[in-house]
Amino acid sequence: MSRRETRIERVDYPPPPPSKCAKVLYYTWKLCSVVFSHFVMISLVVAYCILGAVTFERLEAQHEREVKMNISQIRGNTTHSIWAMTKKVSYLNQPNWTAEVVDMLKDFENAILLEMKVRGWDGNESTEHIQWTFTGALFYSIIVITTIGTYKHFAKYGLPPGVT
Repeated sequence: MSRRETRIERVDYPPPPPSKCAKVLYYTWKLCSVVFSHFVMISLVVAYCILGAVTFERLEAQHEREVKMNISQIRGNTTHSIWAMTKKVSYLNQPNWTAEVVDMLKDFENAILLEMKVRGWDGNESTEHIQWTFTGALFYSIIVITTIGTYKHFAKYGLPPGVT
């Protein structure tokens, strides 16, 4: 028998049990990884909300001010038109004057309704009091996150019973 043909069986012994120091390091590492991953996840959500709030405030606050100034301009134009129409008439005939003013006021009402439905006017003309403050935008940003989570849940599991 040659050396190549003889094989020495190798015996695998179990590894020695870990030392107390190794166990402490292992569990410390596990604890840190869990805490750190949760901390990072919470930090990202908070950063998303703050960044969303700043973005929404910058995008929407100026638009809201423009809509409010536009309402004041529409009101001023209507008032001016009524006054100009009243001044140009030499003899004030109540039925004719009333019919023209009613037409102008209907146009004004339609313009106001358009501003409310399309451009989102809230009924307040003060440019000092706007809805898109930082706190309002932060609330909206949080609502977006919760809506996305709810939508994903319903997309995966369907609507709860009784909800249509």
